Amino acid sequence: MDGDAVKAARERRGVTQEDFASWLNHVSGRKYDRSRVSRWETGAERIPADVVGMIMLGELSFSPNGRCLVIAVANQKGGVAKTETSVNMVYILARAGARTLLVDADSQGNATRHVGIGKGESKRLEAEGRTLYHALTGKTPVAAVVRDTTVANLHVIPSSIALAVAESELGGVDRNRMRDTLTGIRDRYDYMVIDCSPSLGVVTVNALTAADHVLIPVQTEPYAIDGFEHLRATIDSVRDRSNDALRIHGIVPTLYNSRQSQDRASLDDIRREGRKRGVPVFEAIPRATVCAQAAAANRITLDADPGTPGLSSYIEIAVSLGGISYGA
Repeated sequence: MDGDAVKAARERRGVTQEDFASWLNHVSGRKYDRSRVSRWETGAERIPADVVGMIMLGELSFSPNGRCLVIAVANQKGGVAKTETSVNMVYILARAGARTLLVDADSQGNATRHVGIGKGESKRLEAEGRTLYHALTGKTPVAAVVRDTTVANLHVIPSSIALAVAESELGGVDRNRMRDTLTGIRDRYDYMVIDCSPSLGVVTVNALTAADHVLIPVQTEPYAIDGFEHLRATIDSVRDRSNDALRIHGIVPTLYNSRQSQDRASLDDIRREGRKRGVPVFEAIPRATVCAQAAAANRITLDADPGTPGLSSYIEIAVSLGGISYGA
């Protein structure tokens, strides 16, 4: 974002440089003034990354279309920033004003912790029967397991290690349990995002059966695209047997380091495969140390640091889902 873009964002708000500085101070806790905004707009001073992020987040808006869209974020390979993609995406949707539900369908519960529910509280919720496992197995009504978060418009269905038991309890033939479970609260939300486990087990198949779209994070590493074929086979099976409307919304290249020649080559491979399959490939999300720091602090990365690299990609994904506008 350059000075002209900052000026355009301010003018869309219809405010003076002084008022714009006051807004930034309100959302950031900083002490910017009119002269600082002026220097940014004229290019006399570099715009801090977190300020760019706050301005971009402030440019988001949502227009309800009356239909809840369910997105599964899936890849059977671990370590591809799948949960990072899920939680930052729901943050963008919620910040735009959309009623958003994060469904943590991974027994590791990493998405649950990202939105502020620590290990101690997770154990308490498990003991009280208030996790996704209890809703899927009919032990607790789904509405009773939904939790608020500190982010406006964002709710979560938490997970715990108990979800691993659902793999055996649901069996290999019950593909519709998650869809049936979520149906009861679907009219409360504009978007539901299901963070799947790094496997193609029965819970993941349930998530794909419940979803309208599947988003696939793929790490920019050698042979990364090979696992995509296994997931495509599972998606094709779900289409044939239980959800013929399911479609691949796109591939998200993750953990990208533009300075590494191998990462650049892998990104080229991913884009080439996307073109071959007619699957959109979104802007690559850079590797960033702040992601691990935010996870350790039980924070969504973009909430902890709006200047985190990758914000523009998450906005691109959100806008592609429909209903979300940026800079309008």
